[in-house]
Amino acid sequence: MTPQVSPLVVLLQLGQRVRRTETLEEWRFVLVNESHTLIPYRQAVLWNASGQVEALSGVPRVDPRIPFVLWLRRLFIPISQGDIGAPVQLSAHDVPEELKDQWSEWLPQEAVALCLRNDGIPLGWLLLARDEAFDENELALLEHLTEIHGHAWAYHRAKKRPPWWSRVHARKRWLALPILLLIVLSIRIPLSALAPGEIVAVTPEVVRSPMDGVVLRFHVQPNDPVRIGQPLFDLDDTNLNSRLEVALKSLDIAESEYFLTAQQALTDPRSKGQLAILTGKVEEKRLEAEGLQALLKQSRVTASREGIALFSDPQGWIGRPVVTGEKILMVAGERETEVEAWLSAGNLIPLEPGAPVTLFLNVDPLHPLSARIRFLAFEASTRPDGTMAHQLRATLSSGVVPPRLGLKGMARIAGEKVSIFWWMARRPLAVMRQWVGW
Repeated sequence: MTPQVSPLVVLLQLGQRVRRTETLEEWRFVLVNESHTLIPYRQAVLWNASGQVEALSGVPRVDPRIPFVLWLRRLFIPISQGDIGAPVQLSAHDVPEELKDQWSEWLPQEAVALCLRNDGIPLGWLLLARDEAFDENELALLEHLTEIHGHAWAYHRAKKRPPWWSRVHARKRWLALPILLLIVLSIRIPLSALAPGEIVAVTPEVVRSPMDGVVLRFHVQPNDPVRIGQPLFDLDDTNLNSRLEVALKSLDIAESEYFLTAQQALTDPRSKGQLAILTGKVEEKRLEAEGLQALLKQSRVTASREGIALFSDPQGWIGRPVVTGEKILMVAGERETEVEAWLSAGNLIPLEPGAPVTLFLNVDPLHPLSARIRFLAFEASTRPDGTMAHQLRATLSSGVVPPRLGLKGMARIAGEKVSIFWWMARRPLAVMRQWVGW
């Protein structure tokens, strides 16, 4: 009969085996496979501190895309919330509801989770699973085993990092590092800022409502080409027509009264005094009718220049009341375009007229458009989203095919050249001065 080996002897042998591992991969294999000689189990899983599955028992390489590994990553969340100082026994009843149904499919009935740590810092978690529960003696042995593997894991991770500083110091080159750093930080690059940009018209004609009224119909559709004198839209003239008919009737009545009084004045001297009053009344009615006729002509708005019509959905305008001077649409040249950008107050950098602007359109980001600043508003204005920004207009460079109006993208505005150090420190220094106050 073969004498039974003491668990302490097996623990010492495993510790010696762990110390002889030369690579991190070899250590992982020993942890999930050879620990079975100390405590029997059916499956072993090793997670790192971020929840990635590092090793599985009986598997040479872990495929992160298989369903079992994906389920283990979900299982890591409740396990990592456990006590890192002592082994935690688990079963299907100790995990969330969404994990209970698949426990029997992937793992045996009983399991224990142990945190591998070094100097109190968690490095990862080890899960051992089998059909029988783990007793107190086995848990005590596993606690000692995890301490051994925690030190081994930290050793292999430190060993994997290249000791670049020691090599530099050994070769007497440590002085080259600060010199190289100063040289790199002194390289001058353009100070730049990003701002949302859009292709807009250079000199559009804003068409406004000539009077108070209701939009009746549109004669053009959005982005339609228009000619000089072409009707754009009509305002409802029903009320004006009614008022004009009343005014014309009143004018006829006033003229009739004037002619009747003028005939009576030939024989009745008292009627001559009424002629001046009736003359003013006739003139008043005539001016009122002429004014209404002029307003009636203005109810049809026409284009005063060639271009394309720019406005929103016409169905949203029809039947909508407008006031005098309210903007309804714009007429702009299809190829008379430039870049408009809104530079936020926090991103404002020193800029001069003619500074380069590069616009990356959303529809074609691989072919940016180059432009030059035409003007930059000195005062920030409130945008529809509530932010404060400076309006910037830039003229497209010669040779650039003018893009379609309304295209949006991101504009990069280049300013003066500064050192890399100032380029990196400008924003942190501004924030620090706001907090410190100097």
